[in-house]
Amino acid sequence: MTPTQRPSVERALALIWQAAAPLGVETISCSHAAGRTTAQGIQAMRDTPTFRASAMDGFALCSGDTTAASHKAPVRLRLLSPVFAGMPVQPLARGAAIPISTGAPVPEGADAVLVREAAEIRAGELVLDRPVLQDRNVRQIGEDARAGDMILPPGAWLSPAMIGALTAYGVARLPVWRSPGVAVISTGSELMGSGAVLERAAFVDSNGPMIRSAVGQLGLGADFIGIARDERHALDAALDAASASDLVVSTGGVSAGDLDLVRERLEARGAEIIFHGVRMRPGKPLLFARLADGRLYFGLPGTPVAALVTFRFFVTHAIRRLAGLPAEQGEPIRHNGVAREGTTLFLRARRGTSPQGHPLADTQLDQRPHILRSIFEADLWLRLHDGDGEGDESSLAYPFTARL
Repeated sequence: MTPTQRPSVERALALIWQAAAPLGVETISCSHAAGRTTAQGIQAMRDTPTFRASAMDGFALCSGDTTAASHKAPVRLRLLSPVFAGMPVQPLARGAAIPISTGAPVPEGADAVLVREAAEIRAGELVLDRPVLQDRNVRQIGEDARAGDMILPPGAWLSPAMIGALTAYGVARLPVWRSPGVAVISTGSELMGSGAVLERAAFVDSNGPMIRSAVGQLGLGADFIGIARDERHALDAALDAASASDLVVSTGGVSAGDLDLVRERLEARGAEIIFHGVRMRPGKPLLFARLADGRLYFGLPGTPVAALVTFRFFVTHAIRRLAGLPAEQGEPIRHNGVAREGTTLFLRARRGTSPQGHPLADTQLDQRPHILRSIFEADLWLRLHDGDGEGDESSLAYPFTARL
């Protein structure tokens, strides 16, 4: 395929995956690893719990002392000094019980905990009218994980909850794929910053803040280079300023107008144009290139919804590859959209229910690419393939906002 041929969406995604590769491995503190991807399997470094611990507030006792307890012949256990989490504890003598808090070590000689709500105290003694089962309300050593257990595979995305668990398992540092740095450039002589008073025929630059925020939503840092006018020297200066980033994303300047100069400037700087144009709407002018130094470049269309769609499905796809993550998978869903022959449509949609009670992607929103209001109503993207009929479940739904 030559760069002048427009690939299908599937082919374009495959070309992006082929061109990108994970950026390399770094070992970082577990406390800073949320949102990163494991580069190898992660093992527990210690037994968790490391000691027998009480699962409830109550009374630690020996279950054997309660075997004969009944309503007619209750058992009485003398109460000793309480034990709290973090305190050392002495062995428990037979015929006694110790008040204990959740998470406190269960003393040697005790093998069960009676919950406080079920306890009866009389004259400094614990009175039991039924037996307490062995191991009741006791967290055993290694019950959660044993040292050496494989707890995460390679390629796992690390959530905040996982960070907490890894820390509990004694993992202080771990190898992860390096996160890509992203540079964002808005192009267009007609654009002005969000705080400016708009001149006649000018537009506020909404794409720059949108794409920068979308990068941040993925947990990555975005370097906003600024607005580059439709002039060769301005585009060259913006590209020079983006030289420290792993991935460069621009908006505008990729259609067929006299001032759409992005491709020209890329080729003049030795870039390889991998494709320019995709058989899709909105977003048909999307450009993807490899810069002379090997970094990747996306030229997104300037129309806001087209820029949003192409970032959501193509730039995010590349970022997942660079970060060591698998490709995103859509959800087959019924819909009320209408396909267009020869083109994949990306439609704003609301999650709903069909008259038959099936999940439905409702596309009855304003789909014009310059209309922003419908993004407030949408919670899905529907990827509607060429040839999919209304209600066809081969179409795929994706969350409106991307997550890694």
